[in-house]
Amino acid sequence: MIQIKKKLKNTSRGFTMIEILVVLAALAIFGMLTAEILSNATKVYSNSLNKQKFISEARSSFFKIIREISWQKNSMSLSGSTNKKINITTLDGNIITYEIRSTNDIINSNQQISGSNNQILTNKIDYSNSQFSYFDEQGNIVNIQNQFNNVQSIKLEIKYINENHNITLKSSVIPYGVLIGRPMSYHE
Repeated sequence: MIQIKKKLKNTSRGFTMIEILVVLAALAIFGMLTAEILSNATKVYSNSLNKQKFISEARSSFFKIIREISWQKNSMSLSGSTNKKINITTLDGNIITYEIRSTNDIINSNQQISGSNNQILTNKIDYSNSQFSYFDEQGNIVNIQNQFNNVQSIKLEIKYINENHNITLKSSVIPYGVLIGRPMSYHE
């Protein structure tokens, strides 16, 4: 009988302290790896959301400017425009102005909407790499200061920047009023 008890005693043995410590160490290592992976995934997701928000803001402001430039009544209405500022006179006679400022923002004034003068459209631009350019029928650059009546198309080039991202958007616009042409004397 004594031998049977000895066999039972040897087979009913538990975990040793070393085995428990090895398992706990392995769990700790897997836990740290999982936490690191989740942390990196959160950073990537957050960065992706910030980038998407930045791109959406850039596109929204850029396409707003393009849309409103297309409302230009005629090239004579560009008087006072520069390569950093554009004056838009709409067909109904309202004036909309966009100005790229050295404070790395674009301000918008719009007579159509009460109280919307000098509103910041976006504050994420690079002043030195953003401009309006004006072209004649042959595609030659027009000096807007003294040849505004020759403008047939307007090119926008705006570089948007924030902490981690930048994007340059470019487009040419032929304003609707300019596309139709100058009114003849019998139209006035």
